[in-house]
Amino acid sequence: MRVLCFAFLAISAFSAPATAQAQQASSAADDLQNGRYLADVICSICHVTGPDQSVEPVLRPPASSFETIAQRSTTSADSIRTFLATTHRDISNPAGMPNPELLDFQIRQVETYLLSLREPSASAPPLSVRKPSAAQAGGSCSTEIARLELALSQARASGRVVGSAPESSAARLHRQPTVESVERAASEAEKTVETVLVFARKLKAGGLDAECASMLRKVELPASREVRKRRSQLSARTFHS
Repeated sequence: MRVLCFAFLAISAFSAPATAQAQQASSAADDLQNGRYLADVICSICHVTGPDQSVEPVLRPPASSFETIAQRSTTSADSIRTFLATTHRDISNPAGMPNPELLDFQIRQVETYLLSLREPSASAPPLSVRKPSAAQAGGSCSTEIARLELALSQARASGRVVGSAPESSAARLHRQPTVESVERAASEAEKTVETVLVFARKLKAGGLDAECASMLRKVELPASREVRKRRSQLSARTFHS
């Protein structure tokens, strides 16, 4: 019995750090994917945010690409966080970047993605951007804001999930989600929509209608039936366990 107890304790002592490391790796992978999604939605109206971006930024001329920013010697996690949390548009610099007012977890995600571009993958496809079409670059910012506000209001009234995010690393590895992970993903997806709306209103106020409309059209609002089904299944599983 003592031998069995010792063996169990030894296995537990070994598996606990391994589990913690796996969770950290999974969290970092999720931050990378979510940061890429945020960059594509919010930042690509002014920057080329990745080697697979197919449509060039609305801003002319565009701001520095994310790869260029990532490879600067002055770029660090601290400098990225400071930059993202600061407005760079004032009377002396009217074309500067408005503060996107990202939440802390969103800043961390964009930071993770941007720093991942320090060493671009050799297998990354060559950048071949095209000019945005009239449907992508033009249109009414006000109409798009109203569309998202209505979707958000209706979702909250009916208890549905609004917004979308990249598939988590746990899902990609076919691991069972937990109630907490599903709720966290739903909450972050909704907060992303809210953040985009705040930034859109700021762009509209600054007369950047084309940039605003282009950004809002990238926000994914899928049907949330599957998310509600997953919530129900997890709740039932937790109740019966």
